[in-house]
Parts: sequence; structure tokens; C-alpha cells
Amino acid sequence: MPRTRLQLPLAAAALFTVTVLLGPPGKSASPAEFHTSIVNGWPTSGFPAAGALLVGDDPATAVTLCSGVLIGCQTLLTAAHCVCDTNGAGCAGARAPNPVGRLVYLQHAGFFRASRIRVHPDYQFPRADLAVIKLGTPVTGIAPAPLALAAPTPGAPGTIVGFGRTGGGANDLGLKRSGSITTAPCTDGISNDTAVCWNFTGAGANSCNGDSGGPLFVDSGFGTAVAGIASGGRNESCLAGDFAFDASVAAYRDWIEAEGGPDLQHATCGGVPQAGDPRTTILAADATLDEAVPAGAHTVEVPPGMNELRVGFNGIDDGQANFDLYVKAGRPATPDDYDCRVAGAGQYGYCQFLFPAPATWHLLVQRVSGSGPYQLTATVFGGDPPVCGNSVRETGEQCDGSDDGACPGECNAACACGLPCTEGGLVPLKLRLGHPFLARALLLNPSGTYDRLDPRATDFSMTVDDGTSPLEIMIPAGDAGWVRSTTRDGAYRWTGGLAGVRGVILKCRRMRSRDWRITLKGSSIEALRRAR
Repeated sequence: MPRTRLQLPLAAAALFTVTVLLGPPGKSASPAEFHTSIVNGWPTSGFPAAGALLVGDDPATAVTLCSGVLIGCQTLLTAAHCVCDTNGAGCAGARAPNPVGRLVYLQHAGFFRASRIRVHPDYQFPRADLAVIKLGTPVTGIAPAPLALAAPTPGAPGTIVGFGRTGGGANDLGLKRSGSITTAPCTDGISNDTAVCWNFTGAGANSCNGDSGGPLFVDSGFGTAVAGIASGGRNESCLAGDFAFDASVAAYRDWIEAEGGPDLQHATCGGVPQAGDPRTTILAADATLDEAVPAGAHTVEVPPGMNELRVGFNGIDDGQANFDLYVKAGRPATPDDYDCRVAGAGQYGYCQFLFPAPATWHLLVQRVSGSGPYQLTATVFGGDPPVCGNSVRETGEQCDGSDDGACPGECNAACACGLPCTEGGLVPLKLRLGHPFLARALLLNPSGTYDRLDPRATDFSMTVDDGTSPLEIMIPAGDAGWVRSTTRDGAYRWTGGLAGVRGVILKCRRMRSRDWRITLKGSSIEALRRAR
């Protein structure tokens, strides 16, 4: 009897039916190292569009349920049985699955909340085992996976990706793995018209619990495309002798495109280079922690001029381990000294730094309890600094990085203009003639107790006005790192972290006098003072 590849909490599953060899703690893989040939499945930080579907409203405690694949900037394709326990009719209309408590994790982009879930109306396992999840916010830096136009013929090679187990009895879900399969004719009552199938003989790879919803990638002739969504198999063990099947994307493409809408037309997401682009660097590391080896230390080199550093963490998620992540620029991270900390019972985490300082960044995974493997994925985004979509709002500009073409009346559609702050602390500065690079730092709170509630808990905003054109910087809750931009005669940058915004640095760009005015607004800003 065909069985789903669903993993119910507190477990969820893995992808391939062999023991995976993991590197020692402290080993940082180069981009080439995690793109090696796949035999029987290996941990991977490749295939950026492949993600994990989690249960839980808080990323710090969420657990693995299934896998999925990003097919639009706000659209994830997964298996219906991951979100619906009846059938298509029973999960439609007012009975549609509740998106609350569903999170999507992507190694190169972090966490995204589900805002809507649609199940195929013909779903009756194993038929039409597909669901489309809309995300509350758009993903950036990951190119959506295109949909296959036709189903692969039997004998075609493919690659499966998921966060599931390496066998039905294995306690190792939560790690992202990929492996090779060869398609075969469907049997056991599974239709060749609506499914893509393969036999697992012990060679190649296989899907298992927790891989449900994960993609099958094939060569479409025009590049790699998603041909199948992991659905089920014959054996609970997922071991040699198993017969596995995916829902055919080509068979249900019309419905998928109707549910995805215009979002599926995006070839890229956001104004940054896409993960895997030559302007990005992806460093992957995997290791195992236990009582004898309680910590894993890794480093990432960030050169000057980078736009973002993103660090994703995912570890074994069968309730047998609890690991924390610490990230620090310039010196080793510790539980007491870090720029970003991810702690909690969950085995997923994410840190993001805008315009990271050029330095050696240190990543520490610390064992709290239990034992098992983990993965780290550090993605450095280079290229030209994005103007729009980088948390900077230009007032009276077109978000094109220039001073010309001020918006007449309303802003350009590509621009998120906003009025300067009108409340909060206010400090005037004069950058004097003859000191073109004179630095002035504004510190929050004279007591030295920084605004530690921002930007972690609430939004924070700052306006820099050099007398020619004001710029408003919007720092959403949870953002951290450096932000830099320029006005006609000056430049600014602010630095902060999960501990709060620490200061603002201004530099005059021209040999002339200029009066500056700075306004900051946040939930706990008491005062501003000029640094000496």
C-alpha cells in the first residue's frame, strides 16, 4: 500500500537511505566542496530554492514537518498531505488549512511565515498530492525554481532534495540532503499520467519521512526545472526494494500557475545577486557535536564592499539535541560575546548582516544538550549596493542612487519614499570647511545604555538631512549590521546588532561647510549626544 513521506512532529524526515559522512568540527567547506558528485545522498547547501516546512510560530522552537520548493518570490510548492489530513474537498474554502503556525526555512534567506495555503481540489492521496503556500513577505536573494513543461520519461536522471530522514528508523531529520535517482514506470496503482516514479535498489538515492513536498529536479533542456514533488513510497523503511513516487508538476502545472499567479513570473527575487550567482560566495560546513566535541568553530572571510552576510543554521531535529549559534565579526564568538545569537529548543536559526564589516567572521555552534550533526550555510552577497529594497527610503528621490529626477508629487513605483522623522532626539552637526573627512559619531543614550530594544523588537528609523536632500533609513525589527548610503554632500552609516543600535557615523564628502540634522526615533531612545 502506498504510504506518505510525511513526518509528524516531533520528527520529520530525511532524504537518503545511507549513512551520511559529516566533516569534523571546525571544517569550513569551500563552494566547490559542497557541489561534489552525489552518491546515495549527501548534506548540501546547494539548491537554494529547496526549503523546510516547519510547525511552530516561533523559529526558536519550530520543528520539521516537510520539505518544499520556492517557485515564486512568495510562493512555495509542497505536498498536500503535509497540510491537509482529509482530501481536496475537505481542505477547501472555509476549511482551507490554517497558515498560522507554519514557517518556511531557506538556508540562504531565513524564515518566512505562511499567509495562505491552497490544496489541489482533486487531492485524494496519492492523487494530486500538491499544495501551494503563499508567504507573508517576499524572499530575496534566491532564484525561484522553474516548473517543468513535460514529465521526464522513464530512465531519465534526476536529483531529489529534502530535509528528511536517511531511513524510516533513522533519527536524523532536519539536515538538507540531495541525491540522484533514475525515473522508472509507475506501478502499484500509481498513474504514469500524474506521477513520476523510481525504484530504489540500494544504489542512487531515495526519499523518506520529512522529504514530502521536496523537489525532484531534472534537466528540462533549458536548464534545471522541478518535475516532481515528493509524495510517498511503498516501504516505511525507505530502504532497498522501495518504490517511490512524486506528484508530477507537468500534469498539474495549470493549477499550480493559477494559484501562484504573477509571482511565478519572477526569475529572480530582490535587488541583490541570487545565491549561486558569481557575485555571491556560499560557504558550507557540517559537523557533529557530542559530549566529547561540544562546539564547532567556523570562519567566513568577508571582503570590503559586500552587501549582505546571511548565516543559516539547521541541525538534527528529532528532539535529541539542542545547539545554539553565535556569530561575531573580527574575533571568535562566545556565548558572552557575539553580534548575533540564536538560542532555543529549535534546531533552526538565521542571522543577517547588511553591509557587513570587511573582516573574518566567526561562527560558533555550541552544544547545549544531546548530540548529532548540524549544517551551517554562510552566504556573502556582493555586487553593486542595492538602493531600493535595502531598508533605505529616499525622500524626494527615485531610488536610483542619483540626485536628479526628484519625484514630482508621489514617488516612483520603485521607490518607497517616506517623510522625515518628526519625533525622537534631534542633534545638529556642523562639518567644517577644511575637514572633508571629519567624523562625527552620535551615540544613543548618554548613560551608555544603548537602545537595546531596537532593532530586535521594534522598528527603528533615522533621518539624515544635509540641507539638500533628506534620507530616511527604516530599520525593520530583527535587522542587524551596517547600512550605508549618501546624500549630495555626505555619507552616513549606522551599525547595530541584536543588542541594539550602537551609533551613527557621518562623514563630509566635500570641501565645504554643511549643517547636518539628525533625527532618530525608536521605542526606547532617551536622548542623543555628540561623541567627543
